[in-house]
This record gives sequence, C-alpha cells and structure tokens, in this order.
Amino acid sequence: MSEFIPLFLIYGAWLLGFIILLLLGYLIYDKRYKNNGSQTPGRPSNGFVSTSEVYIDPKDGFTYRVYYNPRTGDREYIREK
Repeated sequence: MSEFIPLFLIYGAWLLGFIILLLLGYLIYDKRYKNNGSQTPGRPSNGFVSTSEVYIDPKDGFTYRVYYNPRTGDREYIREK
C-alpha cells in the first residue's frame, strides 16, 4: 500500500498538469475564427487603404474587403454590408 501512494502522486501530478495545459490551450486558443463577424471593425484603422481584394469567408458566408497599410505592411479584413 505504501508503494501505491507515491505512484499515484506521480501519475496524478502528470495527469493534473496535462489537464491544466488542455484548459489553458482552450482558453488561449486563437479566437479570430470563433466569432461570427460581430467583432470585426466597421471601418479600417488610420493609415489603411482599400485594396481590390474581396473574399467570401466559407465559414460564415460574409463578404470581407482587405485593407492594407503601406507603411507597416499590415492587413485588415473588414466585413462589407
């Protein structure tokens, strides 16, 4: 019986650590693909210019226009109405 307790603590600690990592991964997982477009800004930030690139997101079916910041190279995706 005395061998059971340390063995249980070792494997229990590994299991608990694994469960904590799973929970952290779920909470910190990239949330961009989990919204329905409601968190997308209605207009681009300052310095962004419109491009001719438009696409329909297959996940939510909304049309998005791509805006580009020539100074930084960043891109923003704004849902069109």
